[in-house]
Amino acid sequence: MLSLKKKICTIKLDGMGDVLRTTPILWHFQDDEVTWITEKASLPLLKGNRFIKKAVPISEVTSAEDFAFDELYNFDEHKKACLLATEIRAKKKKGYGLKDDSYFPFDSDSRYAYELSKNDELKFKLNKRTYQQVIFEMAGFQWKGEDYILGYKPKSKIKYEVGINYLVGEKFPNKAWPHWKELLNRIDSVSLQRQFETLEAYIDWINSCRIIVTGDSLGMHIALALGKRAIILMGSTSQNEIETYNRGVILTAQLLCSPCYNKSKCDVAPSCMDLITPERVYSQIKAG
Repeated sequence: MLSLKKKICTIKLDGMGDVLRTTPILWHFQDDEVTWITEKASLPLLKGNRFIKKAVPISEVTSAEDFAFDELYNFDEHKKACLLATEIRAKKKKGYGLKDDSYFPFDSDSRYAYELSKNDELKFKLNKRTYQQVIFEMAGFQWKGEDYILGYKPKSKIKYEVGINYLVGEKFPNKAWPHWKELLNRIDSVSLQRQFETLEAYIDWINSCRIIVTGDSLGMHIALALGKRAIILMGSTSQNEIETYNRGVILTAQLLCSPCYNKSKCDVAPSCMDLITPERVYSQIKAG
């Protein structure tokens, strides 16, 4: 009997939070054979995912000729992802490809996502669609509440009432919230984020907390994927792109310059993150 399973290629390289929040698309391919191409650092987020047959680090892809699929979905704007999407053989291609050394939408379903990436006014102010809605549209689907799928199953149990996920990466230093020490002193059962040796250990720590206080980060996406209540502090990035699945609340300062996606140090004082007070955050914690 012939197999009716389609061979699907999904490409999403980085950042790691974006890789995780792309996993809801897999609900559409649960009866197919999915190969996901990503960066090596993101593999633990995909390992064990029941809808992925094979997760491949892009560093191990030596030739596009090694692959052939029924359908290919590239949700990544990175040049190497778009080049690979263009070169891999597939009967149907969605998302982005590469032409004249620049990414372009394969078809009209990705036109809005493309404009969103090019138009600051649309991205910062006008857009009301979440990331999930945008990538589903790129794929030719309609998002209907499909949730994250995290392959790794945490080994930890609930130990703390609150976890403070306060560290930020170098790319967006303005995501840092300066009042975490004040909040820490208000809570009895609390754990503070630290540097973990593995991504699995980080996931285990998040799982050990009932509530996570976090910025817009990988930790936020992990918390939401684990079903945690998330108190999300946002300023420089767009809250409209975040889907909380009714498990989180987003706190902002509503400054006119926010969001700005500024990757250099902010010279506004007080900044949008300064203006999110520990009292506001604590009230959300007390609300449960």
